[in-house]
Amino acid sequence: MKIKKRKWAIVGTIVLWVGILSYLGFSIFFVKDREKGTVCRRVEVVIADSAQNRFINTEDIIVTANKVVKKLVGTRISKINTHRIENKILEMPFIKRAEVYTSVSGVLRIEVEQREVIMRIFNADGSSCYIDKDGYIIPLSERSAADVVVVSGNISLKNGKGGRVRVVDTSKDSCDRKGLLPELFDFVTYIRNDEFWNAQIEHVYINSPKDIELITRVGNHTVLLGSFEDFQTKLKKLFVFYKNALPREGWNRYSIINLKYKNQVICKNKVL
Repeated sequence: MKIKKRKWAIVGTIVLWVGILSYLGFSIFFVKDREKGTVCRRVEVVIADSAQNRFINTEDIIVTANKVVKKLVGTRISKINTHRIENKILEMPFIKRAEVYTSVSGVLRIEVEQREVIMRIFNADGSSCYIDKDGYIIPLSERSAADVVVVSGNISLKNGKGGRVRVVDTSKDSCDRKGLLPELFDFVTYIRNDEFWNAQIEHVYINSPKDIELITRVGNHTVLLGSFEDFQTKLKKLFVFYKNALPREGWNRYSIINLKYKNQVICKNKVL
């Protein structure tokens, strides 16, 4: 008797799963069949971080998507290759992530995330570009200028092709162990993530890989960093000096603060 009950329980379970799978298969077939006749009624674009970064807008995204399908609205959903549209949008230098999908109701939804820039490079030849927080080199935007650390001086950095060249992938520099650009990226990333230094350091001037100057917002003085080697220790030394000496002597007393020498802070008074 128990064996028969168990047998019927197994049969019932099998029938239940067959029913579920049949329903799912029918639902998928129904949706696919309905999509074949559905046309795109509208395009929705969501730019996830548009409040922080304004390098691109909705029109830029739609124009790029239309390079894959000339006229999205009015085209059958089944004829729209969302994967190709995603890849085309990812060719835009300011786009970090893109997701494109359609609905049964005929809506094409495009969601994008912009790259977050952390510094602007002014090359010795007068050209300029950005570097984002992942180390990619990207061109300037016609839409907006980012309020980030400025880097200038004896530096030459060409625009990346579609945001696909990374400074951290550059070869070692003949004057450095790691190379100037990767070390610059590490330095700016560090100060960007520190509330005090992000507010204080506004400009990095490179005379050479071993002769780097920092321009500050408060104090109107120039900080001689030397090279980027052991920069965290140098900044800690400067912070202690700021905390203990400048409140007594005044933030505008010195024109130069030299951090090049180990365990020393050498200052030069302003000429009155």
